[in-house]
Order: sequence, then C-alpha cells, then structure tokens
Amino acid sequence: MIGIIDKFFLKKPKLRRFVTKIIAGKNNKKVDLFGATLIINSTDEHGYLRSSRFVNASALLREELPVLFNLGSLLEKNDTFIDVGANIGIFSVVLSRLNNLGKNIQFYAYEANPKTYQRLKQNCLSLPIEAKNIAISNHSNELTFVEGAVSHVFTNIENKSEYSFSDKKVTVPCTSLDKQSIKSDSIILKIDVEGQEMEVLQGSEMLFRNKCIKAVFIDGFNDESLPSFLGNFGFKLLNAKTLLQYDGYSQQILAVKNNLRTD
Repeated sequence: MIGIIDKFFLKKPKLRRFVTKIIAGKNNKKVDLFGATLIINSTDEHGYLRSSRFVNASALLREELPVLFNLGSLLEKNDTFIDVGANIGIFSVVLSRLNNLGKNIQFYAYEANPKTYQRLKQNCLSLPIEAKNIAISNHSNELTFVEGAVSHVFTNIENKSEYSFSDKKVTVPCTSLDKQSIKSDSIILKIDVEGQEMEVLQGSEMLFRNKCIKAVFIDGFNDESLPSFLGNFGFKLLNAKTLLQYDGYSQQILAVKNNLRTD
C-alpha cells in the first residue's frame, strides 16, 4: 500500500498539490507542536499540519513530550532524577539515555501500583534506575488505593472519582522522600500522583530546606496551596510545556530555583 501511494500520489507533485489544496486550502495557519506555536502554510507545509493534528490528539505527545524535552535540558552531570508516580517509567527510561553522554545521572523511580510496577521493573532492567514498589507521601505507614480502567488513574482512595473502580482496592506501603537514602545536592523531582502532590512535597521538606532540589515538575494538582509552597522555597514557576511564566491556570508546573539559569 505504501508503495502504491508513493508511486501514484507522492511522486505526482501536481496531483499531490491539487488534492492537498482541495482538502486543506492554501492558507497560513497557527499550529501547536511540542509546546511551540508555529505558522505554517496548509499546503506547502501540509505534513506539519497533519502532524499537529496527530500530536494534539495524543495526550502523551501533546502533554508529556514537550516536558521531556525541557527536563532533559535541565539535567546536568551528576544530577539525580526522582520519578514519583513513575508508571511504566517513560520519563526515567527515556532520560536515562543521557548517561550515554557520560552524565552519570542517578535515577529513582517510585510506583505504587503493584501490577504497573512489574512492568516498570522490567523496563528498568540493565538501566541505571532504582525502581521501588512504594507510595511516596508525608508519612511512613500504608495507603489504600483504588484502580481505574487504565493504570494512570490509580489513585489514593480519598481521591477516587468516576474514573475509579470503588471495589478494587489495593493497600501499599508508603514513606516520605526525606526517609529515603538519597544523597544528592542537585535533584530534579517529577511528581505525577493523581491528587497526592502536596503530601509528596511535604514529605520532601528536608530536601527543600537543605536546598537539594533544583527543579520540580508537577503533572496535575488539586491543592491550591501548592504553587505558594514552591514559591516559599525560592522557586520560579513556569508552564512546564512552554517555559513561559506560570499563569495560575495550567495544571503542569515546572518550578526552578530562582538562581538557576534558564536562558
């Protein structure tokens, strides 16, 4: 099929341009790609038009890929990346490739869902990632979670919603990051925990007070005090996708230390 399209359409420039113009018009348009707004022509750059539609139809490409770019640019030699709510490890696994450049970055990935953790563990084999099946909170004990139709809506029972199976409960041990054996003075912390964001931050307070954390990515939150918590520790708040100043509305925050160069 690809060969037929190539022969009878792609290699027929007059036909291709005529059909494209009929379908898409020939206008300059603004499209969003990977957190950037670009002007393209709907015929001359039709591939970017199609790509923008595909990207914006995918939560992974629309929301997470731009953030991966930005976090990768912040990770420096001998840094530590802490992935709280790692799921299958997409952030840790992709960013661990930076060690192929001799960056010697340490990775810690925490995932509460026991079933998802099994896949995380497999994905981390032979990679410099320490994966743990534990929930991160502001205390050490246990937390009860409820499952959802897909793994990324696995959440604490207090935060269950219409996306949750109320009858599918899982009890998981929990602890705080302050009680983990993480010895680093240059940490990038990623948090994606479906409603437990403030508890994770509160349980990391010593790391903040000791100025060990240089950047924090929050993927969604429901506690209105979260931005001020980060601001009180001297963090500048940015839109995690665009790196523009946080507008108070976006659910994705990238907080960077005020003395960290972002130019």
